[in-house]
Amino acid sequence: MAKRPRSWPKGVVDLLVRTALCPAPEAARAWQAWNETRDFDDITWDEMRLLVPVAARLAELDPASPLRPRIDGLAKHLWTRTQLKLHEAAHALGCLNQAGVPFLVFKGGAQYAEGLAISPRRVMGDIDILIRLDDAGRTLDALKLGEWLPVSGDSFAFLRRLAAARLRGNFRKGPNGEIDLHVTPFHFSRDAERLDAALWSRAQTARLALHPVLVPDPTDSMLLLLAHAAEGTGGDWAIDAATRIERQKIDWNRLAETADERGLVPACRAGLGYLSEGLGVPVPAHVTADLASLRASPAERLKYWSNVHHPSERDWIEKSANRLADRILRRRGFQLELKDEHVILIRRAARPLGAWFYRDRSGGRKATSAATLEDHRTLASVREGAQLVIELELAPPAKLRRFLFEVCIDGVAIARLRTRAGGGKSNGPVLRLFRLPLPKGATGDLRLSLSARPLRRPRPRASAADIADTEALPFRVVGIRAA
Repeated sequence: MAKRPRSWPKGVVDLLVRTALCPAPEAARAWQAWNETRDFDDITWDEMRLLVPVAARLAELDPASPLRPRIDGLAKHLWTRTQLKLHEAAHALGCLNQAGVPFLVFKGGAQYAEGLAISPRRVMGDIDILIRLDDAGRTLDALKLGEWLPVSGDSFAFLRRLAAARLRGNFRKGPNGEIDLHVTPFHFSRDAERLDAALWSRAQTARLALHPVLVPDPTDSMLLLLAHAAEGTGGDWAIDAATRIERQKIDWNRLAETADERGLVPACRAGLGYLSEGLGVPVPAHVTADLASLRASPAERLKYWSNVHHPSERDWIEKSANRLADRILRRRGFQLELKDEHVILIRRAARPLGAWFYRDRSGGRKATSAATLEDHRTLASVREGAQLVIELELAPPAKLRRFLFEVCIDGVAIARLRTRAGGGKSNGPVLRLFRLPLPKGATGDLRLSLSARPLRRPRPRASAADIADTEALPFRVVGIRAA
């Protein structure tokens, strides 16, 4: 390729991938270049992950390196932590099996289940699990029963409403257990029931952490690796792909055809180009030629271009390009992640007419309840088309931060409430007023619950400051009525 695709690993990550995969002379040059560039005390998480497979080659490439003891220690530490994560995450696999939910493990989890992760000592943060959308409710019930908690801080009722929109979500239990639950294995692709059914029908049985699981067949696993490779800065995918090419038979013609049908040609073209041209991995020449001959629409190329970086790291140009690509691709039948407000009602606190700021004092009004994280009550004789009016009293924290609340009617999430408070000069309570329409058919006596939600669940061993910045904060009810 005349120009390096922007999704290829860059800089120090590229050097470590080359050290792990290239023939000895080129690997030694890459290792020397990395040594001259980096201070071991300042390495990133992406580099740490790649130093684990690199450690196995240092005796050959640089036996006298003073870093060998430290890298060996790092490799043992990360390998041990991965085994702990697998051990604790296995509980979720047991929960799904016990509930009779079919599921498929892919990416790093599949590498372990198929015995492909041992020699490169693959580091893994969570287990990626695919379920069918129709099984989302049963899956959430099984995880709730097993005491797995959503990392997002959302309630299970809220997640049931968002299952098809978010496409994925992380759940955590214990200090190490974490899974990443998906209803589609791709962050975006053309929606085709036939292709999804074929992926499930070709899935193979395996065992992960002593539990029976399904894994994609080798060709589908390769497609998944290439599709996800274009959406991050790490290099684990290249080692996973090279291992599969070395040890398994890939149906390259089917891979190219499926990439074309799913609208993933740009990502696959770039990923295989890096493996073959950048690393010398033996990818059949006709495959890259076939992918180069396939036409990708401008919207597909724009989506690939704008998704190279993590959403939190994209600049305004990439964000704008991603929104434009989504608008076009959605009309062309692509599966895309939706914002929450497209699925469930999102309401921000009402502002007093003519005011440009929230009122920060209670104005003498009295709350009708003690401070709580969850309030339950019954609304009597609600008429069709009524509005729900909720007035809350909050104790503002020292720093300005968001407050989140969820509203459920008869156990079904109907809305999320948002506001900001804190950081002001006044230490007194503040009032927030929310108005939202009740769902169609919500009449008669209704059981209403209002709960404060954390902004996210802090990681195990999080600092007190991080917990304070994200935890759910208590509120007092001033009034709730249907008007």
